Amino acid sequence: MLWIWAVLSLVLTGSQGNVHTQETDSISKATMLRRNVRETETSCPEGLYRGGEFCCQPCQPGKRKHLDCTTSGGKPICLPCAEGKEYMDKEHYSDKCRRCALCDGGHGLEVETNCTWTQNTKCRCKHNFYCNASVCEHCDPCTSCEHGILEECTRTSNTKCKQKSSKYRLLWLIIIPVLGVTFVFIYKKYWKRRQDDPESGISNPENKPMIFPDVDLSKYIPDIAERMALDQVRKFVRENGIPETKIDEIRNDYFQNTAEQKIQMLQWWYQSHGKKDAYHTLIKGLKKINCCALAEEIQTKIQKDIENSTSDNRNENERQRLE
Repeated sequence: MLWIWAVLSLVLTGSQGNVHTQETDSISKATMLRRNVRETETSCPEGLYRGGEFCCQPCQPGKRKHLDCTTSGGKPICLPCAEGKEYMDKEHYSDKCRRCALCDGGHGLEVETNCTWTQNTKCRCKHNFYCNASVCEHCDPCTSCEHGILEECTRTSNTKCKQKSSKYRLLWLIIIPVLGVTFVFIYKKYWKRRQDDPESGISNPENKPMIFPDVDLSKYIPDIAERMALDQVRKFVRENGIPETKIDEIRNDYFQNTAEQKIQMLQWWYQSHGKKDAYHTLIKGLKKINCCALAEEIQTKIQKDIENSTSDNRNENERQRLE
């Protein structure tokens, strides 16, 4: 009897194990099927891109995507980039071409190779300009030698000049700075005494509050950008809240057009800041990055425009009153 019960126990245990194994296999197969369907819906073979419900081939260099393909593995409708203005140098699936770079003559650059559908503009330094950086955004003028040339200036290196030897040169190098420091010290001391003297009739400018009206800076931005170096513009916008990612985006969009980079950075700062207190922030920011002379020139120009506008309005009101 005992052996009969043992055989029955083994049979029942084996049946339960088979049922459990079948259920596990069914769950695994369902999970694998869902994963395969999901991967088929979202991924494409290498070299193709997802365009709606189909996997499409990329556009060739010199063109941009206009419409996605209508069959799996088909070609999209691609249109040529704007000749002389845009280019694309590799296969892609973007609906936009890249803008051709401009060689800024104001920064010593000239065109070496014109922009084509498949190649960006190539710039180089103009004659009598050089740049020794790996990527040149602007070129510097070659140095003029007063006492002769050791090596001529090239597009990648500055002039090397001869040095004039003089037994009095070291003496003058010592005397001139000393005289300059002495003059500045005496001038500042005299000027401070005159300012602190109430009977001198000279008021201290630091005691006068500066008034900065909320003027529209849009028309002044190109002129401001032209007077600032690229590094100065980057430092200004960076210290006034423009993120580094936006600065890099503008730099990439106008890679070899430093003049446009400066304008775009200042315009982006002005748009994000708003008209309220923008004039005050501009002047304060320029002084903070040691562009004091430029800050004073801008203040003078804006003040003159305000006075002219006020005078014109006054004359117009007077004319209307007489009529």
